[in-house]
Amino acid sequence: MRANTLFQLQHLRFNNLYPLYHLINRFVNKILSLPSDLACLINSNDWFERWILLPRYQQWRDRHQEHLPKLEASELAIVEQLEQEGICITSLEVLAIPDSQKLLDAAEPITKELAQLSRSHSHAGKHTLMANADLLLKHPEILEWGLSKRILKIVECYLGLPVGYGGLSFYYSVADGRDAGPRIWHRDKEDWRMIKVAVYLNDVDESGGPYQCVTSVKNRWLLETLPRYKGLTHSEMQQMLNNTSTNWFVSCVGKAGTVIFTDTSRYYHRGKPPIHTDRSAIFFHYFSYRPKNPFFCDRSPLSSRQIVEFDKQLPPELQGYLTWRDKYPIIGRYIPKNYMRVDNW
Repeated sequence: MRANTLFQLQHLRFNNLYPLYHLINRFVNKILSLPSDLACLINSNDWFERWILLPRYQQWRDRHQEHLPKLEASELAIVEQLEQEGICITSLEVLAIPDSQKLLDAAEPITKELAQLSRSHSHAGKHTLMANADLLLKHPEILEWGLSKRILKIVECYLGLPVGYGGLSFYYSVADGRDAGPRIWHRDKEDWRMIKVAVYLNDVDESGGPYQCVTSVKNRWLLETLPRYKGLTHSEMQQMLNNTSTNWFVSCVGKAGTVIFTDTSRYYHRGKPPIHTDRSAIFFHYFSYRPKNPFFCDRSPLSSRQIVEFDKQLPPELQGYLTWRDKYPIIGRYIPKNYMRVDNW
């Protein structure tokens, strides 16, 4: 974050005040996020987690076991691979989800707009750009794709609980090679288990910023060794593991239309810094309807009112996934959300 700040200040001109605005906005967001940071700290206390939160979570999962949907063999294979490795790579073609072509068609103009924006002086120094609410609401089929029946079945069976749909993040990653934001190795804080479903919108090779996930054996060691939710740069991770090879992580290269199921809560992961080509991808967010840290789950660029209005327009059987917070106990429901986003890191 420090290097990113210096980069922005170097490009500050009287006719370009966006970097200054960005720095002030980041500071304000950090202040606004203090209540959620404190709540997360309490939830991460070893005693409180072990004797209060974890038994309650396990009880919820046990109760829901008999209500889990039945999976086809191909769907079960994804869940099993997630259990074993925390990641499963497939494609839109293999998943055969209806309206997948509409998803790609709707994403194309958004990618073009973000690409153009990334080259503007006002966004100099930004490693990651995100589609805002206006862009996403112009193309509702993108948000609706995340409510596909097959996706929801897979997610529910992996989580072992009813699903909360956190919407999506539409990322445009600039090929600048910098270790910043989602490009550092980290774990997400939202829930005990969670799934992100990533869809590549362009071909991604090793120099194009592939999604990467630590292997299960190394990940277990990291969880036992590192402070909870500690983030590391790639060089720091190599030093930590005393390993400069590539055998300790999975690098998800693939064509446009590649789909990645991944548990970003249990496994250390990152987006490798793109070097030669920019990367455009959509990440759909899923967690249980009662996540451990609900204040970290509101990552959608849509406002609460926009989410409610969007949910009302959905078919009855799909309503409620986006408005999962309505089912949450009162205390957790009213802790303000965390405002720090990956493009602020």
